[in-house]
Amino acid sequence: MTKEPGRGLASCVLIVVQLAVVAVLFVGAWAEEYFSWDPQSIPGPVGPYIVKMGVVAGIAAVAGIVAGARGSGAVAYGQALVVVVTLVAMAVTDAMGDSAHEEYRRQKCYDAPADPGCADVR
Repeated sequence: MTKEPGRGLASCVLIVVQLAVVAVLFVGAWAEEYFSWDPQSIPGPVGPYIVKMGVVAGIAAVAGIVAGARGSGAVAYGQALVVVVTLVAMAVTDAMGDSAHEEYRRQKCYDAPADPGCADVR
C-alpha cells in the first residue's frame, strides 16, 4: 500500500492519460497515411507523430526514474510499461509510414513510368 492516500490513483490516471495520448497520436498518424477523401492525396510524413510519441516516452522514463528513486516500485513499473508500449507504437508508426510512402511511390510510377526514380519499380 502507498503511504499517502491518492498516490496510487494519481499513478493510474497518469498512465491512462499517457497511453491515451499515444493512442491519439497513433490514430492520427494512421488517418494521415491511409484515410483521405481525395483520391490524389499524398500521404504526409509520420515523423512528427513519432517525435511526439518520443516525448511521451521521455516523460514516462523520467517519471519512472523519479518514482524508483523515491521507492515507489509500482509507479516505476507502470511508467516502464508506458515506455515499452510507446516504443512499440513508434516502431509500428514508422513501419506504417514507410509502407504508405512506398505504396504511393509505386502507384505514381505505375501512372507515369517515365518519371525519374521509377527505374526500380518497372
